[in-house]
Amino acid sequence: MRTWSDSPFPSREELSCVPEGKEISRDNGESRLVYEIKGSPGWLAKLYKRPADAGRTSDLQRLVYLPTAMSQADQDLVDRCLAWPTTRLYDGSDLVGVVMAKAPDGFYAPLKALSGWQDPAPLPLDWLMKPADKCAQVGLRRPDLDLRLRAVEELLAVGDLFARHDIVYGDWSYRNALWNQHTGEVFVIDLDSCGIGSREWVESPGWADPLFPDRSRRPTVASDSYKLAVLTVRCLTARRQDPLEALSAVERSKGDTSLVGLLRRTLTATRLEDRPKCAELLEAVRRIRGTTASAGPSATSGTSGSGAGADNVTTWVKVGPTAGTARPAEATPSARPSGTTRAASGASGTDGAAASNVTGSVNLRDRSAARSPASAPKPSPSSSGSGRPGPGSGSASATGGSGTGATPTPGSLPPTPTSHTPRPAARSTSRAAARRAAMARGGSGRTSQAAASRRPRRHPVITMLLCAFCALIAALCIARYVLGWI
Repeated sequence: MRTWSDSPFPSREELSCVPEGKEISRDNGESRLVYEIKGSPGWLAKLYKRPADAGRTSDLQRLVYLPTAMSQADQDLVDRCLAWPTTRLYDGSDLVGVVMAKAPDGFYAPLKALSGWQDPAPLPLDWLMKPADKCAQVGLRRPDLDLRLRAVEELLAVGDLFARHDIVYGDWSYRNALWNQHTGEVFVIDLDSCGIGSREWVESPGWADPLFPDRSRRPTVASDSYKLAVLTVRCLTARRQDPLEALSAVERSKGDTSLVGLLRRTLTATRLEDRPKCAELLEAVRRIRGTTASAGPSATSGTSGSGAGADNVTTWVKVGPTAGTARPAEATPSARPSGTTRAASGASGTDGAAASNVTGSVNLRDRSAARSPASAPKPSPSSSGSGRPGPGSGSASATGGSGTGATPTPGSLPPTPTSHTPRPAARSTSRAAARRAAMARGGSGRTSQAAASRRPRRHPVITMLLCAFCALIAALCIARYVLGWI
């Protein structure tokens, strides 16, 4: 089940429409009750101890809708490892709670006690802070370095997602993330308390940021980056105390030097602008694990690593000739269906479609690297040059020779042509311009031959008469000269 995309509830719902089912917790932190919604297994309702104020109401509304503006890769990360708030619960005009997904079964496990095996319970990240023997004692898998690195990669991927969307989590700790003992994946909870840009003060004991020494400065994504660096060194070493001592243990283990350097800069920076971004830490961990990006564009390169592909494209891109591109001076006749708007005059399709014969804009949202761009069927030889619009989500219009079709404009499709008879395009340049263009293309020889072929031919009889007349005149001149000499 996807934790955001598969929500069966609208973005706003009345509390009476989410009947109470199995109780999960009561009076835990800011919530007075968390229960599984009756009739909707896997979905939880979290009710607050007091109605949300105006600021939190605004942030929650933005959080609920934010995934709609994310790339597909970011949505996949949300659906996989975040208990994202999907619905705001109202009691009249008061915002009293939210709906979120329950953690998948992989984040639960039965624990062995003196009395026997207990029922499956959530596994907080706190288990990575315990000795491996303690984990084995209760029936859990011993966390090795690979599992720890996978957990760190997941946490940093979430932190990178938050930083790129200016989401401030604030309360990073062992208890606010669950851990899958088999895969090393994590599942972050309590996202409904996040802020946009900044948030109200929140901090767990032992997580104090030296650059945020008191409550006079509201937490931001910069403070989140520090706490994620602390969480990283503690998850890798199972050391709960001084993060610099934990970092020294990472150095002694001959870990990746780039990761160690980034962590040290984060933990010791005296200015916020000197702290590395979470995306840099994420890329360093991925280099160690040999993995590629899977969570959308990163702040370091504009893409989410080498494997992001086109998933980070979420906008309309204009297509057509770039500034300074030379257009052909003389347009060749091209086939164009009746009713199709002429956008540009380009080269014949037999020579290959040039960039100058495509204008408009193409919606690239939700395209991925796996999706072939040439999904439209090729025209059959009998309809070559007919200009039929092909399927696709783009909105570019084109005119050209054979093999170049007209793509639908945004919001509508061009009318289907009733006849396939080609109609020549209007002449757009003068003959003088055409000759100048031909000479510029190095075709002066061909132009001269064409001009010579257009000269009028004389009739053979007239040519013979002219030759005879000229010969007679020449003979008379010679005879007069000779007789005069005699």
